[in-house]
Amino acid sequence: MLTYTVHSKPDALAPDQIDNGKGVVFVKDGFSWPAFFIPVFWMLWYRLWLPLVGYLGIVALTIAAGYLFSWPDNLAGAMGLLANLFFGLEGNNYRRRALAKRGFDEVADIVADNGEEASYRFFAARLSDQNG
Repeated sequence: MLTYTVHSKPDALAPDQIDNGKGVVFVKDGFSWPAFFIPVFWMLWYRLWLPLVGYLGIVALTIAAGYLFSWPDNLAGAMGLLANLFFGLEGNNYRRRALAKRGFDEVADIVADNGEEASYRFFAARLSDQNG
């Protein structure tokens, strides 16, 4: 079972807005495989500009240090792998911070097997709360 945090705009969960589900974002807690394997595209997709600049800076510094200090290729590759591992571990936390800066509030934590089940459980609980 996975834990998902639910983020929404303040007016997205109004009774007349709950049916469309717009303005509600589910973020998995834990390791992000796409952020590990394709970090640049993943950060572009989620509009994480500052982490993207930081990642590109780390890569540029690693390449420059490799040339400057004549590092073996294995060491430069290992440094790149560590950078990817860091973003795999922290990527979803960066998403949460970016959502908070964009005005989203964390409204719930949901335990589910996947994102679809998490959204079902969240909206089912919201609808049952509204209906009494």
